[in-house]
Amino acid sequence: MNGQEMSVEHLLEKHPIHDLQFGGDDSLLWIENEDGIGKAYLLDGEGNKIAFRLDDPIKSGLFYGGGEFCAGHEKAIFCINRDHLAAVNLRNGETKTIVPAWGKVAAPSLSPDGKWVLYVFSDGEMDLIGIAPVHGWDWPRQIVKGADFYLQPTWHPRGEWIAWVEWDHPCMPWQGSRVKIGEVGGMQVRLLDETWIDGRIGQAAHQPKFSPNGRWLSYLLQNGDWEDLVLYDLKKKEKRVLVHGQDFMLSTPDWVQGLHSYAWGKDARNIYYFRYEHAKASLWKVNVRSGRSEQMNTESYTWLSQLAVSPQSGMLAFLASSPIEQKQIIRWQDGKLLPVSIDHEERDIVHYFKNPEHIEWKGEDGKSVYGILYLPQNGTDKNLPLLVDVHGGPTMQRSFSESTEAGFFTSRGYAFLQVNYRGSSGYGFGYQDALKGKWGELEVDDIYSGVKHLINSGIADPTRVALMGNSSGATTIFNTLRRYPGVFRCAICSFGIADLILDASQTHKFERFYHQYLIGDLEEKKEIFQQRSPLFHLDEIRDPLLLFHGSEDPVVQPAQSQILYDSLVERGIPCTLKIFEQEGHGFKGKETLREYYAMLLQFLGRYL
Repeated sequence: MNGQEMSVEHLLEKHPIHDLQFGGDDSLLWIENEDGIGKAYLLDGEGNKIAFRLDDPIKSGLFYGGGEFCAGHEKAIFCINRDHLAAVNLRNGETKTIVPAWGKVAAPSLSPDGKWVLYVFSDGEMDLIGIAPVHGWDWPRQIVKGADFYLQPTWHPRGEWIAWVEWDHPCMPWQGSRVKIGEVGGMQVRLLDETWIDGRIGQAAHQPKFSPNGRWLSYLLQNGDWEDLVLYDLKKKEKRVLVHGQDFMLSTPDWVQGLHSYAWGKDARNIYYFRYEHAKASLWKVNVRSGRSEQMNTESYTWLSQLAVSPQSGMLAFLASSPIEQKQIIRWQDGKLLPVSIDHEERDIVHYFKNPEHIEWKGEDGKSVYGILYLPQNGTDKNLPLLVDVHGGPTMQRSFSESTEAGFFTSRGYAFLQVNYRGSSGYGFGYQDALKGKWGELEVDDIYSGVKHLINSGIADPTRVALMGNSSGATTIFNTLRRYPGVFRCAICSFGIADLILDASQTHKFERFYHQYLIGDLEEKKEIFQQRSPLFHLDEIRDPLLLFHGSEDPVVQPAQSQILYDSLVERGIPCTLKIFEQEGHGFKGKETLREYYAMLLQFLGRYL
């Protein structure tokens, strides 16, 4: 073990930053999550930090969050408690409800004149784009409807057009979304006409943005395995690929509202954008006229998100992190990186692990699989206890972002492997779609082959290997334990899906047909659903388990963990179940997390 172990309190010091946007006079507004509660902060043009304390938490209500606010010159619009919108005066903090509590709301977008706000609304079955006056004296109205889902509504700089993203079942947004524009007008701002611009099933389009001069509509479009940045001339009605993605992505999947991975320069001559490649991100600038791209220096930061440009000065801002640097707000101007102080204690974790390595190995079928490997800073690199981190989604990925949790384990002498199994995003749509119809099998083999690779390399001790994951990642762990009993010494699973038939039958609207992609049609493939559901094969799980669940989980019923626990205990297999009260699909409270990590360390200490 290392001489210095990272404390649990070290893990709890971070306040996750969700988003940032520029307001007026170069002011920068962002949202931080403090003990599960979203709070807003403003950095004004003179460098003064102002906190906005709203009565209820800032939280959007669609998908898995995101799109909590939008910033204007004098006002900001916030999603409050998932179900209503409030306008906050950025000068004096005065707050007014402009959309009453009803249904769920997300992704507000202020009109250029500051009088109207677009937003996405859902009552759980019907989704639409609403519009409401900022003065709050009139009821909101629907302005766009007819599709199953909506995303990223935005205004033309002269307020005469709006753009949005929409898609329908059975697709997820990255499988077949469409970009549309609509002409709007009238005293009450109504939709006069709408035009489909791009995107279809198998070629998703998203992140529409109008250029500051009003000439162009830009958006991202799948080009096969990767993504393009496309310009649409609003007058000539012509399209041009400005950035052709090849071996890199231009975005991450729209699991949440409000993602923005590129932004127009204030004079419309350049577009700034992120490239995502091999679990890392870089910042680039492309000239609109010439199409020439150049990389911009972001120093040691290896993961970037939520890019914004000031309409006044042209300053850039984004969220940045690396395995050894906490996520923080960075302003970029004249080639200089200017971190924004967010009053968090600096957490030096560089001495807890060596530089992580992006590794590649061959899966059981001989094809490439990827992951990120963290090794302890001190001591040998041979015959180590190995903890394998299995991400959820499964259409997600692990990246070279802030890795405090990796340091927590490497400081205790563990090797820590994050597996980006096939089905993970970030490696092209071909790699991502390799999991289609094979969830419960292919990613299971990819995890096993990764462990085997580290054992054969002499890094991992074959008698001391454990798995850790949550949600669908926990489902993968259950199935891995079934297929490879005795290979893993133990596993830690949080709010795992054990009954895929129940999950496919009762899941929320957003993922209603996601199982159809991952496995197949439930009616036609019910036997396969049953075969890949851990709950129907509990006798095949023979290794010790530590189970966690939230009592208020709206996605996976705690009863699924309870049934699994009862079965293992009845058969004499060591198993512990902890249900955290008032927690949902993901644990937020600090006291919860303290108990979670204490139990986890005790469990690993016993078996590894």
